[in-house]
Amino acid sequence: MNHHYEPQEVFRAAIEKIQYLEMLYGDCIPWAAINEGFYINGEKILLASKANGIFKPRQLAQGLLSIKTTEPRKGRSNIYRDQELDEGYFRYSLQDGDPHGREKKGRDNKHLRKALENGTPFIYFHAVAEAKYKAIWPCFIANIKQQEDNKWYCEVCTSIQTALPRDGLELYLPSEADRRYSVQQTLVRLHQARFRESVLKAYDYRCAISRLPIVRLLEAAHITPDSDDDGIASVSNGIALSRIHHVAYDSNMLGISPDYKIVVSQELLASKDGKILESIVDSHGKYLFLPKESSSQPDRDRLKARFELFMNCH
Repeated sequence: MNHHYEPQEVFRAAIEKIQYLEMLYGDCIPWAAINEGFYINGEKILLASKANGIFKPRQLAQGLLSIKTTEPRKGRSNIYRDQELDEGYFRYSLQDGDPHGREKKGRDNKHLRKALENGTPFIYFHAVAEAKYKAIWPCFIANIKQQEDNKWYCEVCTSIQTALPRDGLELYLPSEADRRYSVQQTLVRLHQARFRESVLKAYDYRCAISRLPIVRLLEAAHITPDSDDDGIASVSNGIALSRIHHVAYDSNMLGISPDYKIVVSQELLASKDGKILESIVDSHGKYLFLPKESSSQPDRDRLKARFELFMNCH
């Protein structure tokens, strides 16, 4: 027999699990990890549903625990019209059918309306790649509206809150200014997570220099910095590097020529500080491991401009 728990108790336990997953995977949590769920009093509770975007676990007394936006498989299109908007909210499509959730088709919509009515927080699993998600929390339903084509959607906003209060669960719908700021920051994180996942996938989840295969220690280095006007989030503007190689590259202590040759600064070559720098020093004069697809390989013009900057620093 399943117990019914209050929204605050369920949400707090869910966020504790999310924080653990974020520690392991950052902004790119695999579905397999999300699907493990969490426990209250030894009872397993799911975080989300694979089949449905709007999810209320059966143990939750009312409201909802999460919503989900998926990334369609290659060659497929997303039937929903969810949008990332720089307007202080995300637009999330209601389930097809009865927008009020009173009929079988569209019945999950009632969970969105209950969250709006009660102002309760929930989690938004937003896809950054196929079967990989960034967890956005705490989220709130600000409004439920009908479009001109009679489709319904809700406005989902998120708070700048980054940690749960120690006592109780005093989370409230943020002000309009906070909504805009929080959504802007979330969009940046989504952008970064998508770029990292695309680059790491192109390099088979290995460092292009050391071949380190530990995903948690890998990052997507920009050739042209994303702060530049031309710093596009294209795989050809990225290189999969371990954290120490990434720092060395960004600090112009390691350069990569247009023909993919690795050049290490004299400062590092002269260093005698042991094992940590060995993988960098030993890469001097070698070549990058490249993605199989030519379209994913580093752009030579970008490498040339960046390599000139490296040479001017030494």
